[in-house]
Amino acid sequence: MLTREESKDSSASSSSRELFKFFNKLLVGQSAVPEFILDNYMLFSIVKLKDGSATYFGLLDSWYLMSKIEIVNKNRKSISFIREKNSETATESQVLEGMAYKEKEDAIRAKGKRDFQTSSRCFLSAAKYFQKIGDDYNLLEAAGCYEDAYKSLQQLNQLDKALKALETAASIYEANDRQHSRAARTYESLAEQHKKITNPNRNLEKALAMHKKAAELFELDGDGRYLFSLISQAELSAELGYYEQAIILFEQITATAANDSLLNFKVKDHIFWQCLCIIALDDWVRLEKQLAQSSESYPIFTDSRESFATACKKYDELTKLTPWQTNILLKAKKGLEVEDLQ
Repeated sequence: MLTREESKDSSASSSSRELFKFFNKLLVGQSAVPEFILDNYMLFSIVKLKDGSATYFGLLDSWYLMSKIEIVNKNRKSISFIREKNSETATESQVLEGMAYKEKEDAIRAKGKRDFQTSSRCFLSAAKYFQKIGDDYNLLEAAGCYEDAYKSLQQLNQLDKALKALETAASIYEANDRQHSRAARTYESLAEQHKKITNPNRNLEKALAMHKKAAELFELDGDGRYLFSLISQAELSAELGYYEQAIILFEQITATAANDSLLNFKVKDHIFWQCLCIIALDDWVRLEKQLAQSSESYPIFTDSRESFATACKKYDELTKLTPWQTNILLKAKKGLEVEDLQ
């Protein structure tokens, strides 16, 4: 072991033992503890690595990186230790990584004991340490810890904190060009959680934004699930009353699905939903044009106004209508009945 200790008195031995433990934990898998000089004082110890890369402050058998310590005087003015920029980067990263893995291990043990309070706290702590290191590998570790924290927080019914943790994980994946599909899947999970009626803070606007992000990321990655995120986005736009936006999206969906042998059987549904949005705008001239345009390929959409209610009933028997579709149809049916009476 390439280690030599220089101390002011024999009382350094206790601090030295703790320092060995610290370095051994920090440098897992490495063959040697770095050479250092230990100055042991009455109440604290200071150790300097001989290569000049770091200085540590020891107090009560705990060790702290000197560059991270802030001294506050009696006037509450901060005096920071000044170090050359990036002079301790490597060592600091090792310290943070050691802390991160320790917190992660504690979190896993707590989760095994179903102590979700401790596991969520430790997963979040580990994630923050991994984030501070900042390289791609540790950022992915951070995202994984945020996802695990989300699961533990769900067990505690702390939904706001859980969704915040999951969204942080999604944003980390999104920033990595090789993780777009994973980010998209995470945003889809977020959207579904925000749409749940059991969520006391149900947020459909947030869900719509998550579906939009998912669709964009799936498309960037050339992932076929892009279309399903687009459908969810279109349906939620219609439910929120953004009919023009939904019409454009359904048109885009129809064009994509029509050229896919596995998805073209759903084209009629997408055109029907697009027509519903036009009906919601009470634009019957536009609806007539849309029906005429679609009738060449899909004759079912050439039904007359008088058979509108019957056609909707038949459709509902085959495919269960969603609440937003039902609301639009009821509104349109009432409008048609009033016109007929006039």
